[in-house]
Amino acid sequence: MNNINFNEIIKDFPEGIILIDDNLDIKFCNNTITDLLNYKDKTLIGKNLRSIDFLQENQKIKDAFFNSLKNRQNIKSLYYIKNINDSSLVYIISKNIQADNADYTLLSVCDITSLLHCSLNANKIENRINYLERKIIGKDDKILELFKIIKLASESTSNVLIHGESGTGKELVARAIHEISDRKNMNFITVNCSALSESLLESELFGHVKGAFTGAYKDKIGKFEISHGGTIFLDEIGDISPLTQLKLLRVVEEKIITRVGDNREIKVDMRIICASNKNLREMVYKELFREDLFYRLNVFQINTIPLRDRKNDIPILCEYFINNFNQKTGKQIKRFTEDALKLLMDYSWHGNIRELQNVIEHSFVVCGNEYIDMFDLPLELRQYNFRDRKVDGLSNTLSVKKGSNEKKANIKPRNNLTKEKIMDTLKKNNNNKAASARELGISRIALWKKLKKINIISI
Repeated sequence: MNNINFNEIIKDFPEGIILIDDNLDIKFCNNTITDLLNYKDKTLIGKNLRSIDFLQENQKIKDAFFNSLKNRQNIKSLYYIKNINDSSLVYIISKNIQADNADYTLLSVCDITSLLHCSLNANKIENRINYLERKIIGKDDKILELFKIIKLASESTSNVLIHGESGTGKELVARAIHEISDRKNMNFITVNCSALSESLLESELFGHVKGAFTGAYKDKIGKFEISHGGTIFLDEIGDISPLTQLKLLRVVEEKIITRVGDNREIKVDMRIICASNKNLREMVYKELFREDLFYRLNVFQINTIPLRDRKNDIPILCEYFINNFNQKTGKQIKRFTEDALKLLMDYSWHGNIRELQNVIEHSFVVCGNEYIDMFDLPLELRQYNFRDRKVDGLSNTLSVKKGSNEKKANIKPRNNLTKEKIMDTLKKNNNNKAASARELGISRIALWKKLKKINIISI
């Protein structure tokens, strides 16, 4: 042990080491602290700790720090110290020691700046995940894959083209990209391109100056300028005219706009996200959409998912919307009944999540119980389901006719269904309406109608 040179070990120790005397003169320091303080000549020894402007703090904190050292009070605290990158956050611990009949103080300086950055990045990632899970509801594998794509898009500044059917949440995806990106503190501007005429859309996007056209009584700032530093979302981009496509191409390429009626060029910096429920690539082939504009917008493509392709998420979405409408209406509806949920699961949902939301809102208006029944659902949805069952029933009837007389004998007559008969059958089948309907020889819809007629509908 006597042959070990502790100075050699300490000089490259991961933490900065400083040894000072009662006058705060530096008696020893290692390479770590000289590198941290950016002393290229490595000559800190002999200097006074005050003279090297050690702390990057206000004068009150500095005085308290040095007074603690002078009074030989132990220090365990966070401070900012000067370095080549302006400042570093460090954790300083002091220890009073004695050597050669003299008093000294040993300072251990641990740079935690990198740890702090790691923590902040971890929080940033966690916030991204939390935002997506709060705003985009679903646990289907397709949704989880969509989360990954959104995160990738948020980490770049490339133009994004979102393609999907109406009601699949294209604007929700666009907003999510913005909210978890570095532009989240700036504006997110939405423009529905299909809702405005060519002239109004141009004025909306680019702005105009006073007198540019009839009704232009004052200058107007366009959406491109308002979204400077942030994100602009152009919905239904496939509906814009060829002339607007040409003007948009210049904005995408050069990030320069000119207000209507003005010659002054204005430089803008915004993230462009577009969306369409039309096949823009097919429109390019038909020469309805500019090819050069399409390829500049379609740098990063995202496809939203139809509800019929993620039906496992319907119960989760129902719970989400029920909670929302409970808060809005003050009702205390718990859930859908089993039969009502079955109808929702069997429906094709051409209007996707927007249609589901409207169906649940309709149900809240007519429902007077804690549970939403199938008869609280819109008539169109119930009729759609009934038509499907009618076709299935016809197929089953044809199959029976082709079968044996024994199968015919098993078919229950549909008349003479008394209230007692229905109640006994339900009781026998533990209130299972599907099984009861089969035993009675009628469809489940017909059973529901009879239950409603005789006022014995149960949840």
